[in-house]
Amino acid sequence: MSNVKIHDVVYKQIIYLMYTSRSFGLSPKPDAISKIKRNAVTIKISNIIAYTIATVVSASISIINKDAPFSFIFLDLIILANIFTTGLNVIFFVTNYDLKTFLLSLPLTERDINIAVLRGIFEFFYYGFLASIVIAPISTYIITLSVLQALMAELEIVFFFSLSFALVILLGKRIRLGITSALFRVGTSLIWIIFIILPYGFTFRYLILPPYILLIFPFGFLNVEGLLLSLLYTGLSIVFAYNQALKFLSFRVTSHYSTKYSIKLQSPLITYLHKDIKGLLRVPQASFLLTIPVFAFIFSFFVPIYAIFYTIFMITTSSIMLILLEASGIQLLLSLPSGLRSSYISKLLIILIIYLIDVLIFSFFNHAYLSLIMLPSLIASVELSLFISYNNVIKGKGIRIADPLSLLIREIEINSIIGVAALLVFFANVYYSLIFSIISLIIINIVIYKKVK
Repeated sequence: MSNVKIHDVVYKQIIYLMYTSRSFGLSPKPDAISKIKRNAVTIKISNIIAYTIATVVSASISIINKDAPFSFIFLDLIILANIFTTGLNVIFFVTNYDLKTFLLSLPLTERDINIAVLRGIFEFFYYGFLASIVIAPISTYIITLSVLQALMAELEIVFFFSLSFALVILLGKRIRLGITSALFRVGTSLIWIIFIILPYGFTFRYLILPPYILLIFPFGFLNVEGLLLSLLYTGLSIVFAYNQALKFLSFRVTSHYSTKYSIKLQSPLITYLHKDIKGLLRVPQASFLLTIPVFAFIFSFFVPIYAIFYTIFMITTSSIMLILLEASGIQLLLSLPSGLRSSYISKLLIILIIYLIDVLIFSFFNHAYLSLIMLPSLIASVELSLFISYNNVIKGKGIRIADPLSLLIREIEINSIIGVAALLVFFANVYYSLIFSIISLIIINIVIYKKVK
């Protein structure tokens, strides 16, 4: 069996785990296997479309600011969001299901299996990456007629992709290392604020960039120093990604132990809260919730109104991943009296507590009023998000967000209520917004009360 065939099998097996509820301990739908091949092709096409659109949009921005490398920061954000969101989920399912141990039962060497697993993970981003590195320099040259800008844009994309992939592998290996996951997510997120937000702000603030930005974002300097540093940074990012890949190839899951939970039927909600809080420290996709107050505080200094809606968007996005806290425990929840409902309420309470902490932060910047107005719509959106996640898993569909377009559709689904409420606040009347949010909240709770037992 060739490596190509092995990595293709691994890629489809990961999709099977993500697009069914097999890793949650539930039986998949009878037609699940027949759909895997179609899902595998759809994910690749989705990545090509998403990256192509982001690349063209980034190149088009350079028509306005005449600086292609800074324009491609938009694409950098797409790369970051896609690799971190999809990559952490992929690695989570690979390690949680212990796919490598399963493959070791086949007549293959461990090296072949390790390479196949890594290539299977990389397959989720490969075609989007190819689309970007091909389209970016061509579109940049057509717009700017500058070979240097085309080269800098190419180096920038390779740098951000390599760095993002290396970081997601580094974090993915620490999925089960307790609070390290949450702290690592805070640290890497702060790095991205330095690398992305600050240079992007300087693009419109200064006609001539200050020299110290050269060390932070050399791709925006179209001179010898900028080119040399860009080559250096890109080379280092590739080396970093290569080293992380080598470490991942020798990585084995060692946490083969059972976690004991003492479930008291007379007050299960407290038990579930305790379990979910511990789970937040182990699952990086969900642990991002713990870092949101940090960003709410930081952004409130500069753009307080934006900070409120950034916080809301991050909370709703993170809520999609809270179902991963259950892993294979869904079977147990379904067998306990009100187990599913208690688990559902537990996660909702955690999100509510986190948002109230954010409201307290906003109050120091005199914006608590707006954040409280958005509270009903936030609760409605989070409840809708949790309901969709639980419903998909119970029906054997998995989490179903393995590509940018699927994630975008889910984001639109769960943020539509908040979007309408925000439009009513700014363009109509606060009371209209509250009435709409409360009615939506009541309707969603009626549906959930009937469906979630």
